[in-house]
Amino acid sequence: MSNMLRRGIFLLGVLVMAACAMPETRIYSLHMPADNLKTQARKQAMITVRVQSPRYLAQPYIAHRLSPYQLEISRYAKWDSAPVEMVREIFKDSLSVVYQDVRASNFAAEGSFVLNINLKRFERVEDSYAELAFDAVLNSAEGRELYRIAVAKKVQIETRDSAGLAKGLSAALSESVKEVVAGLGVKI
Repeated sequence: MSNMLRRGIFLLGVLVMAACAMPETRIYSLHMPADNLKTQARKQAMITVRVQSPRYLAQPYIAHRLSPYQLEISRYAKWDSAPVEMVREIFKDSLSVVYQDVRASNFAAEGSFVLNINLKRFERVEDSYAELAFDAVLNSAEGRELYRIAVAKKVQIETRDSAGLAKGLSAALSESVKEVVAGLGVKI
């Protein structure tokens, strides 16, 4: 009986340890290559950047779209910040190279151009692709629409893990930001 009790306690202990073991949480970030822009005089303009997104993109969890109707959120793989925040900061930093006063805020200062970005997709799809989609609209200080672009990028990722997704989304976002900044340059 004593041996049986010891074996039972040992087995129970092993089961408890196995149940408490969790996979390691991994955190991923985007890497935006530094453009070798010549030092140039920045344009005299004030721009306020606003970014909106669905709720799941306002959280730092990595998303995988299984179908048009189903989205899987990773429990143990996260972004270093929510996609909506990363996109906001990347646009702010990229515009700051060209324009003198760039802010990321929901409230536009008087006389400020407003760049509204509606982030729609920032996820893995079909196991081997990264998908980025957003609309960008530039409004004048008076509220008149000056520029509009819909961006959708689907990039094949090198590896099917979250590191491959981060690399693919970094490339897609870098290319997309360049397109938007170039388009704004014509209108401001």
